[in-house]
Amino acid sequence: MRLHSAGKLARCLLALAVAAGTACGPPPDTRPDLVLVVVDTLRADHLSTYGYARPTSPGLDALAANGVVFEDNTSQSSWTLPSVASIFTGRHLFVNAQRLPDRCLSLAERLQAAGYETAAFLGNPAVSSNGAYDRGFDAFIGRETTGNVTWGAADLAVVVETWTRAHPRTGKPRFLYLHFMDPHFPYEPKDPPEVAGQVVLRDDTLSAWVTAVKAAGKGTPLYDSFDADRKHILKQIDGYDHEIATMDRSLAAILAALGPADDDPDTDARGRLVIVAADHGETLWDHQHFTKVVEDKVPAPERTLREVFFRDHSYHLYQELLHTPLIVAGTGFAPGQRIATPVENVDIVPTLLRAAGVPPDPSLEGRPLQDVVAGIGRPRPVLYSFCNEGTAVRLADSGWKFIFPTATGDSFGMIMQLYDLTKDGHERNSRTGDPAAKETLKKLIKLREDAAAAFHLYDNEDTHSDAPEQNALLKELGYIGEDEKPGAR
Repeated sequence: MRLHSAGKLARCLLALAVAAGTACGPPPDTRPDLVLVVVDTLRADHLSTYGYARPTSPGLDALAANGVVFEDNTSQSSWTLPSVASIFTGRHLFVNAQRLPDRCLSLAERLQAAGYETAAFLGNPAVSSNGAYDRGFDAFIGRETTGNVTWGAADLAVVVETWTRAHPRTGKPRFLYLHFMDPHFPYEPKDPPEVAGQVVLRDDTLSAWVTAVKAAGKGTPLYDSFDADRKHILKQIDGYDHEIATMDRSLAAILAALGPADDDPDTDARGRLVIVAADHGETLWDHQHFTKVVEDKVPAPERTLREVFFRDHSYHLYQELLHTPLIVAGTGFAPGQRIATPVENVDIVPTLLRAAGVPPDPSLEGRPLQDVVAGIGRPRPVLYSFCNEGTAVRLADSGWKFIFPTATGDSFGMIMQLYDLTKDGHERNSRTGDPAAKETLKKLIKLREDAAAAFHLYDNEDTHSDAPEQNALLKELGYIGEDEKPGAR
């Protein structure tokens, strides 16, 4: 009997010793994994979950159903590098930035310092170490590390899955940044999934075309080639939609390969928070190009629909370029919500830092989306975007939006524009000359001037990389022209 009791006592002491040893060690880090997905050139209104008639994005639809859709999100630029700089810093830049500012910590640096393992997988080769976008990443895998090859969505999925298999977890939470190049022009998807239905033009776009064609009159290329041009444009937009579907399929495969995220607070398994955003949208022949740009390219008697209206980004600040998707799913976000409160891409950094347990930084200009969902605090009253040609200032509560040209914009023929988005969401009728809008215009001009005057991130610091290979790449991708100086756009 005494032997039995002694044995039982020994087992109890051993169990206590094991428990004590465990208690003395570091507790498991159960902070959620963070996944930030940026899809290049993705306008919100070509996603099913944002109301597009074609089912271009079943994977994102499923993610949205299990998360939160922010219906009114604004990108901080209409082209990649300044937009990504804002996404990574949580700051409005007000310059044509082509690199991260030295004086501002990036999202990856903040998460790395907080104990996260950080890795980036880049389909867009412009987001490179030449612009310091690699700061804070333990692994930064893109074109410059893979023989100068630009990846499509399927290639990116293979790279991510291969890396995760080759890098077993160390107990640290992970921050993964994925940047898909699809659906950037040219629209040449490889083995795309089927997308049901046909492209349907917005009524206002078709009306603008018809007005321009009638004004040109019979006997002009704009009039006589209208039907052929219309078919060409519809085919291009169809290609754009299939690029979205190709990306969507690969992203769904990546998220599936990462495995399920366990959000049960009673277990030691960590959760996962996924944010899907876009650096900017794409103008798909919705608006006419700058007069001077068209004049410099094609004489008036020879202009066709494809030249008067344009497919591009980076020059303009229309809503098809700035209204981008923002979908958040996972830890801290109850599924099935749609939020109409205006938000911006600068909100991404404080949102991920909140999820990682990092104390708030008052220098960040974004607002945690957790607070937006909860209705905590006052919504940001003004939304800002910038490109080399102009600044867009929008009043979040009233919907007024002002586009103010820079000197570069002036040289291209950009004019001041004022739109009431509540009545003119597709920006067809500028109100700059409307006496009733005079006070609103003065208010927006002052907001723009005050915000630009307060900007200081690049004081005494170049905003672009001087690396020749980076400038050559930007020309290859169409971001700067052959005759332009580096950083000109």
